[in-house]
Amino acid sequence: MIENKVRLQKFLAHAGVCSRRKAEELIASLCVTVNDFPAGIGTVIDPQKDVIKVNGVQIKNEPASRKDPLVLMLNKPKGYVCSHNDRFNEKTIFSLVPKKFAKRNLLFCGRLDKDTTGLIILSDDGDFVQKLSHPSSNIQKHYKLILSRPLNDAVKPRLLHGIIDDGEFIKLNKLISIGKGALKGKAFEVVLSQGRKNEIHRIFQHFGYFVEKLERVRIGKLFLKGVSIGNCRQLSAQEIELLFK
Repeated sequence: MIENKVRLQKFLAHAGVCSRRKAEELIASLCVTVNDFPAGIGTVIDPQKDVIKVNGVQIKNEPASRKDPLVLMLNKPKGYVCSHNDRFNEKTIFSLVPKKFAKRNLLFCGRLDKDTTGLIILSDDGDFVQKLSHPSSNIQKHYKLILSRPLNDAVKPRLLHGIIDDGEFIKLNKLISIGKGALKGKAFEVVLSQGRKNEIHRIFQHFGYFVEKLERVRIGKLFLKGVSIGNCRQLSAQEIELLFK
């Protein structure tokens, strides 16, 4: 049991939500509330009396070591948002998680926007989530996409060279044409490792192309397989290792 009066970021790390450093980022982003009021960096709480929530989800006063970390593979459908609580969207990815996992403090590793489908990793191990999500880990993510019109060959090297957008450097690691017939020049597999927000949409829009369909199919060497759209399953230890290869 955690002693009374503890710093909020220490409590979140002890509860398995995330690392202390990530907890400070969540607090600074106003994602954490204490008794339904936004928390500040350095806030001291009483875990036995105060109600702590992250993105609207209450965090229980239990140590992270209480059970083995849980890692799930989710096949996200279109129309669902990566959030625990979004007042503008009723459909969140956590509503797709089976009831037997509902009491775990699950976090997502790498956000997908509302219209993007495919592979999302969920876990209640904060350090694992931080490691898998952070750009410094240099973990490659593979996506399949369809463009609104055929891509000009002259643009391809520029996508790989990179651009500056909104003060951020964005580039594709790989661009592989997979389109045939009507999709020739429009369907591609792309590989990224940076983890910028909406980076695929942003880099193609920079050159005047709209991404009509986007699906994440692989993280590291772990492929999206054995999970139908809208469902999830628990990963084995061997599959978890593939994420970092």
